[in-house]
Amino acid sequence: MKLALNTFVYEVASTPIEQTLLSAAKLGFRYVEYAAYRAGDPTLMSPEQRKRVLQLFRDNGLASSQLLLANTEHLAASDPAKRRATLEYMKASGDFQLELGGRQVLVCWGCGVHETEMMPEQAWLNTVASLREYAEWALGRGILIDLELDPHVYFVVNNMVKMAQVIEDVGMPNVFPNVDIGHLCITREGPQRLEKLRDRILHVHLSETDTYAHTNSILGTGKADFRAYVDKVIALGIEENCARLGEPCVAGIEMGEPGGSVDDAERWVTESLVYLARVLPEVTR
Repeated sequence: MKLALNTFVYEVASTPIEQTLLSAAKLGFRYVEYAAYRAGDPTLMSPEQRKRVLQLFRDNGLASSQLLLANTEHLAASDPAKRRATLEYMKASGDFQLELGGRQVLVCWGCGVHETEMMPEQAWLNTVASLREYAEWALGRGILIDLELDPHVYFVVNNMVKMAQVIEDVGMPNVFPNVDIGHLCITREGPQRLEKLRDRILHVHLSETDTYAHTNSILGTGKADFRAYVDKVIALGIEENCARLGEPCVAGIEMGEPGGSVDDAERWVTESLVYLARVLPEVTR
């Protein structure tokens, strides 16, 4: 298993994407989890900036192990126009991931958010329909879709039972669960809860929690038991799953929250690396 740097922490710190990629290379990372958010959103880039980003990946030997579809809040929205705009963003970002040389994309925001005026059953149907349409579009392009559960009541997919159900309901072979350790700590779902999805686990996020809030703070400053979950996914065959699909087996350092504050992204990463060298020394860059 290799270690990746998730660029989201740099976006929260308002770092230009070019500077972010140079920092990743300087810190010795090969694998990057690329956040399609703010400065990193390919739908907001000029053609010239897009070329610069692609060139920086090539020149610095970086590989995009996963692209975060960060603007997917409206995947389950009651307004069809909002769902359509979300899908267009997802498709454009998926194409950009292919340009970066990667195949995996991550659907954030718990695959959609509940609205007060809409029945939760309808939100579920909207999410399933949106994900199925995206998966059908992605299948012919070789794109692999990871789904993220978010651990609060207003997210459509907010525990492992719903994760298994949404994958079953979407019914597409290119849809997989993302294992976010901080999220699973909050939902009180220990490593044994991953058994049902053992054959489909491809990617891990190392994120922090204080056991109640998803703090996304510097690794080691919270309560997440990274060792227990990493040992479990290895035992369940994550490396074999990745090899079968020709994907690198990666765990990404994920930090920073939308609307939060990061004073120095590089310091956050450096301090997290010191902690990980102690608790997961075999997971290397």
